[in-house]
Parts: sequence; structure tokens; C-alpha cells
Amino acid sequence: MKLFFLFLLLSYSLCLQAQHKKVVQPFILKGQITNCPEEYLRIFYRLPDGRVLHDTLKLDREGKFYLRSTKVTRPLVASIQQKNIQINDFFVAPGYELTITGEGRDFLSLARSKKIAGRGAAPNRYRFMLDSIQIARMDTTKWYTLLKEDLLQYAKRDRKLKDSIAGVVFTGKSPKDPYLKQFEAIVRDDISFQELYLLLAHISMNGSKYSYEEARALVENNTDPGLISGIYDARHLASGDYRNWIVTGEWPSYLINLDKKADTAKSKISIDKLQKIAAVYPAGAVKDYALTMIMEGRAEFASTLEKLNNYKTLFEPYKAMVMEPTYTERIGAAIARKEAELLVTQTGKPAPPFTLADIDGKTYSLSDFAGKVVYIDLWASWCHPCRQEVPDYRKLYAKYKDDNRIVFMGIAVQDGINQWKKALAEDKPDWLQLIDKDDKVWTAYVANTIPKFIVVDKQGNIANFDAPRPSSGETIEKLLLQEMAK
Repeated sequence: MKLFFLFLLLSYSLCLQAQHKKVVQPFILKGQITNCPEEYLRIFYRLPDGRVLHDTLKLDREGKFYLRSTKVTRPLVASIQQKNIQINDFFVAPGYELTITGEGRDFLSLARSKKIAGRGAAPNRYRFMLDSIQIARMDTTKWYTLLKEDLLQYAKRDRKLKDSIAGVVFTGKSPKDPYLKQFEAIVRDDISFQELYLLLAHISMNGSKYSYEEARALVENNTDPGLISGIYDARHLASGDYRNWIVTGEWPSYLINLDKKADTAKSKISIDKLQKIAAVYPAGAVKDYALTMIMEGRAEFASTLEKLNNYKTLFEPYKAMVMEPTYTERIGAAIARKEAELLVTQTGKPAPPFTLADIDGKTYSLSDFAGKVVYIDLWASWCHPCRQEVPDYRKLYAKYKDDNRIVFMGIAVQDGINQWKKALAEDKPDWLQLIDKDDKVWTAYVANTIPKFIVVDKQGNIANFDAPRPSSGETIEKLLLQEMAK
């Protein structure tokens, strides 16, 4: 009897715990992207601490997809991306059931046709309305070329449009949505920090035109005073524009710029952003975030072991300032991960093998060119610096195309097949062009930044993993001739 009573008591206790335990509702995303050249898409969820979670959307033959995810445990900003298919900055939350549709032939077609509906569509009207208006207007203003007064007018027009749309979306009657106010706060912050970014970037690009007093006046007289006084408020970390453009980018650059204007002795001294953040940002979440993101980012984009080792030395005093243990763990993990990647591609190591198709579907393997030097260009149709190299590459190729000791090869990475074909038709490169459809080369060759040029020797080993560009002229010719002569 006593055992039976204990069993009942335990069962009752467990039932109470289950009732009190909050069950997080799944996030559901469904829809259809017609004429989509991709078989799957990735959806990324950006967390305020800089981490990114993701799910995969599998498309059927009609472009339909369905996702039920338990990764969305809080209101977040998400993006759907895969090559040239992009739907950026929409809101997701537990319990949302969104339907997204569009025509996915290319980036512009999708931008013009995308629609969103379902539970959770209310706050998403802001981004979809803004994109629709901006696409219709096709404003090609190059704001970074504007003089001060023109820039201020541009910034005011831009803000007026965004404030107007936000007013329509977030005021008045709307469906009951427990996350609507949180998303409104993010949008309002984004609008303010986008405006601040324009001012800070203008000063950064036109620094010599402004004195210390003029630079400060431009920012302080054209920005909400509360925004500047609260620039280190951790609540702003929910804003993607604050995280991506302000706290780790233009704000420390602006402070460094002011230092150099205030003290001419500092004008020729190189001041690292880490140094400025460490000295000025108050201890807390924003400082931890800014230091971590910069160190993590630099480690991720290190192109050689030498650069990575230099970063490791540079990072030591700043890592010690980060109070959040998970951040310091992430910095260490980023360095270790990049070190492992770069060790595989060290000079003298076998070049990672690959088999890729050209525009006609004919496949080529790296091993097909054994006994020859291979000069590889990793590029993409959307990468302007990549395509700027084409004229110089054409000259280099014309000079050595009949030399059977060398092969010239372009590999499109992180690119859509339709956009790749269009770029080839426009640029008309004469040398071998392949496409990395499954991102295998992009991953194996650590192509975090492009253009990237690699020289593989006659034995199939890495001769130079960070080779000079064609535009370097004699520098790349000398390197190639040395390898060809071996």
C-alpha cells in the first residue's frame, strides 16, 4: 500500500512538471519557388550572439517545399539562400506557419514576385513591402559618391520611406501576434542604424574632407541623440544592422578616425579595430560580441597558415577581455577549424581532387591534367573583382595557351548555373570554364573569399595556395614559369 501511494505521488509530481514545462511550438515553412534551378535551398536563422543555425528546404519538381523545424525556439530573423536564390531578412518564430511563393528563374524575378502569407505574415509585410517598392523604383543612386548635402537628403528620403512602411505594418489593427512588438523594435532599430551607417561610411570614405569638429557635427546633428548615447546598449544586438554594420564595423572605424583628426601624431599610426573596441567599449555583452565577431571573422577568412598564426598572436590580449565563456570557446574553435583546413592545402600537399562539368556537360577531373601546371581561378558571376580580372587573364592565357606545360582553368563557386552561363556569354573567356554545382571545390579549397587563384604543380601538389592574380603581371608570370620549368 505504501509503495502504491509513493507511485501515485511520483506520477502526480511528474504530471505537474509536464504541465508547467513550456512546450515550444514548431516553426513551419511551406511554399513554392517555380522555375527554380536549385534542388534544395538553405534557410539560415541568425541569433543575436552571431551564431547561425540552418535547415534545408528540399524542392520537388514543381519547386514546392515543406519544413517543420524545432530549431526556432525564439523570434529570429531568417534568410533563404542558395546561389542566386535569395529571400532575405524575414521574421520567424515558434508557432509561425508561413507560406512563401515566387518565381525563381533569377534573383530579380524572385525579388519582384515573392509573396508571404500565413500565421506570422503580419510583421513580414514590412520587408516584403519595402522590397516591392524598391524594386519598382529601381533607384540606382550611388549613395557613396554623394556630397554631404545630397547624402543627407538621400538618407532622409530613405528613412521617410521605411518609417512610412513601418507605420502601416506595425500600427492599427493587425492579427494577434505575440511577437509583433519584438519585431517592430528590431525594424525601428534597423532603420535608425541604417541611417547612421550612411553617415559613418560617408565620413570613412571622405575622411580628409572633414575636421574633427565637422565629422562629429555631421553625425551628432543628424542622428537621434538617444541613439548615440545608447550605442552600447545590449538590446540593440537584436538588430542585424547594428550587429553587422555598426558595432563591429563603422562605429570603431569612426572612433579611430576621430582619434587621428584630434591628434595629428596618430594620423600615420595604424590602429586596429580590436584595439579601439578594447579601449572604448564598456565591459559587457556588446564588447564581448564585437571582439568575438572580429576575431572569429578574421580567423575564418585567413588565407594562409602564416596569416592565421599572426592572428593567434594578435588575439591573445583581446580574448582575455571576453567575459562570456561560450564566446572564447568559439574563437578557439574558429582558429582550430581554420588551421585544420589550411593544413590540408599547404604548399607541397596534394591538391584536393575534383570532377566538374563545363557548359556543355563534359566533365573534367584535376587528375586529367597530371604532368601539367594548373592555374585555377575561383570566381562567381556576382563577384565584380573576379570579373575585373578577365582582361588580364585573357592576356596571360593568350601568351601561354599553346604551351603544353600549363592549363588555365576557371571554376565558378557559389554561383547559379543560369547566372554563370550569362556571365560566360558576356565575358567570353577562352580558357576552360567549369562550375562547382555541389560546393565541393568551394569547401575543399577554403574559398571563403574570391577571387582566389591557386597554382597546382605537375605532380598534382599545391605550389601556391594564395597565388597572384593575372593583374599582377610579371609577378604571376614569374611564378608560373618557375613551375613550368621544373
